[in-house]
Amino acid sequence: MFRSLRPYWWPSRWQTLGGVTALLAAAGLELLLPWPVKWLVDDVIGGSRVPAWAAFVSPDVAGGGRNLALLVVCLSAVVIALAHRLATFISQTALISVGGELVRQLRCRGYDQFCRLSLAYHDKTRVGDSLYRVAYDTQAAMSLVSGAGVPLLQSAFILAGIIVVMARMDPWLTAVAAAVVPVFWLCIRHFGGRIERASRRYHENESLLLSTVQETLSTMRALQAFTREPDTSVQFSAQAGESLAIQRRLIASQLLFAGTIGVALSAGTAIFMWFGAQRVFVGTLSAGDVLVFVAYLGMLYQPLNAISQSLSVFQTARVQLGRVFEVLDASTQITDRPGARPLPRVTGAIEFRDVSFEYDTGEPVLCGVSFSARAGESIALIGRTGAGKTTLASLLLRFYDPTRGAVLLDGVDLRDVPVAWLRQQVSVVLQDALLVSGTIRDNIAYGRPDASLEDVRAAAREAQADEFIQGLPQGYDTPVAERGVNLSGGQKQRLAIARAFLKNAPILVLDEPTSALDVQTEDALIIALTRLMKGRTTFVIAHRLSTIRLADRVMAVEQGRISETRAGAPDHRGSIPAA
Repeated sequence: MFRSLRPYWWPSRWQTLGGVTALLAAAGLELLLPWPVKWLVDDVIGGSRVPAWAAFVSPDVAGGGRNLALLVVCLSAVVIALAHRLATFISQTALISVGGELVRQLRCRGYDQFCRLSLAYHDKTRVGDSLYRVAYDTQAAMSLVSGAGVPLLQSAFILAGIIVVMARMDPWLTAVAAAVVPVFWLCIRHFGGRIERASRRYHENESLLLSTVQETLSTMRALQAFTREPDTSVQFSAQAGESLAIQRRLIASQLLFAGTIGVALSAGTAIFMWFGAQRVFVGTLSAGDVLVFVAYLGMLYQPLNAISQSLSVFQTARVQLGRVFEVLDASTQITDRPGARPLPRVTGAIEFRDVSFEYDTGEPVLCGVSFSARAGESIALIGRTGAGKTTLASLLLRFYDPTRGAVLLDGVDLRDVPVAWLRQQVSVVLQDALLVSGTIRDNIAYGRPDASLEDVRAAAREAQADEFIQGLPQGYDTPVAERGVNLSGGQKQRLAIARAFLKNAPILVLDEPTSALDVQTEDALIIALTRLMKGRTTFVIAHRLSTIRLADRVMAVEQGRISETRAGAPDHRGSIPAA
């Protein structure tokens, strides 16, 4: 885990060094906190003199009397406390800032990785699980620093300092105080694995819970239309109950761990008090020494307890960060080959050469598909749902790579050109127009973010969208609601067509672009689509005759093969056979 985190931590290494330095200073100052009590008991009350260190620093105060000695001790207590709090504040501020930067970098890297991972990964992963890993599991980096790292380092420094000071005062009594340490480590070994397993189950179940909420919200119209609210509520209630049960077991393990440690520490304190009192009775230690020892004993057990809590937090953080790095270490699958470079000129000629493809091993979707599309030619792909039509388009965009065979652009294997460059050569208009948060202008310019407003308006006019956009309250600056629910189906499709016009790519994929529209709206969009297809190599995936008739050639896809090929019907009168 630490090796995996190192690249993300490295930019903050100097801030970490400053924070650790301040942490060391805070630990040293904390070791001084009990000493004003010893000076008060042994020097001021017991001898009416200033402490030896004060007389050494300023010989003039040596004969100042009891009140001056008391004032020196009180001021020293205040100065030590203020310096301790200041060093603690500086160290925690610096190290918590490091943790926050780690969270930011992991989130950004995780988001970037999700954008890069192939559709094969996303097809098998719940959206809610991905959301949970990026939004929540990444916060474990902050817990690792502020909830585990800072307390662990501070406690280790204080613990080492206390043992050294106590050993110099009375080695035998220090050994008595340290007798509880073996019990402490036995508890860690016993409870650590149990806490880690419960933590993993809890976060996996929380991820599933978020997936259920995300799926419900994204299908709310269907859910209400089919009156499935009671069923989904029962399902969600069962999942929430399971999550609560796991959380209770996790908390119970953590509390039992803390309770066992507490009992062991109390037993150790009682044993120390007995032997400490015996040392005072025989005159080996002074009353001030005993008070310092008692204070150090509390400070000794406090770091031990803090270490135990930090290790509990560490176990949980390790589980969560493990889930994050499962994403970051996942193979992107669709990558550029070494030496891949753009073509100097694109005509748009496409060839599928003996292409076979499987989503899952042993379940072929395409079987030896071979055909060619001339530059500027339009081909309609027809067939039953699941026949493989959309898969052909996905291979053209390199959402997936063929299991066998190759797809070629102008005679070059698509795997020999950069993925980003390839996708710039293809425009897509889908059945459900994909709209993003932002304005109307942002959505049209989605494929060309640097496009000017005049270019955006020109594309909208080509798509017959300018008129309705001008009628909106804010025109091209009108915000688009989530999933475009404030626009009609025809309006959303016009925006998608305008986006394709603006991108001006030589290859066009139309995936059921009018199947969800009424006949009147479809007729209006056919004119825009005809303009869009002109001069572009086009693949039309459709069932409607009106859309199929736009093609120069019609290919029937059946069970992953091209079963029939016919010329299109440019006069719009011929019948097209169904696959």
